[in-house]
Amino acid sequence: MSQTNPAPTLQDLVDRAVILSTEHQAHFAELGGESAWDADLEAGTLTFHSEIPLVCGAHFLGTAAPGTQSWLWGWHNVNNFPEGVVAAAEHVHQRGVSGGIFELSTAEILLTDAVPYRLALAAKAVTGHFTHFAAPTGGGTCAWFLLTHPRFELPPASVPRVLRVIPEGIGSTTVADHRRAVRAYAVLRGLDIRWLDEQTAVVGASDGEVTVAFDGHGRLTNLSATLTAAPEPEPAPAPPPERPERRGWFGRKK
Repeated sequence: MSQTNPAPTLQDLVDRAVILSTEHQAHFAELGGESAWDADLEAGTLTFHSEIPLVCGAHFLGTAAPGTQSWLWGWHNVNNFPEGVVAAAEHVHQRGVSGGIFELSTAEILLTDAVPYRLALAAKAVTGHFTHFAAPTGGGTCAWFLLTHPRFELPPASVPRVLRVIPEGIGSTTVADHRRAVRAYAVLRGLDIRWLDEQTAVVGASDGEVTVAFDGHGRLTNLSATLTAAPEPEPAPAPPPERPERRGWFGRKK
């Protein structure tokens, strides 16, 4: 009898996205993601007025409104935004419908402090866009967006960055399976990962390796690193021997 993988749950999507999302958010902050901003949703952009301005593609996910204690998905599109602005949210909606994920397929759900971030993580896992921005719109309400820009491509993963983002990501929300989260991060980031046993993984980085240890329940317990030694600089080649000055056939000493 053939077996098929069950459709992912909201928690599965959160686990898959949480560490890579953390790295992308750190990169976004380095690019000026905390700068003053403005939106032009007719053009489908959010602009951040950093030292080098970022004009980002804006993909509206939904609004978190504490006044009504609700999250309203952008695919419901009560504001009649252009199709391109809500296309990512609609893609998430379709995944929710096909996978039977209530939180992604229900237009309005009860708001808790954790809900917007977890829905954004799920949207990242579905769409492959891993940078988000929560835009205050007044009265405590925030509009959540996924953002796109060529400068969001991450630099090579260094040991210090990997050591930082793994625990930060796992600590940012409820992660059911820490091993799955680390494995997903390595795969999505294009990093080598090898398992020494069920409780120890080694993740390759551009300048070394990070060893990740888990307990018997799959929870992260320790991180350690091995840096690759920098290659010894090659000695400069010896200068060629001086040649006697060549004079023209009819040259004369002065």
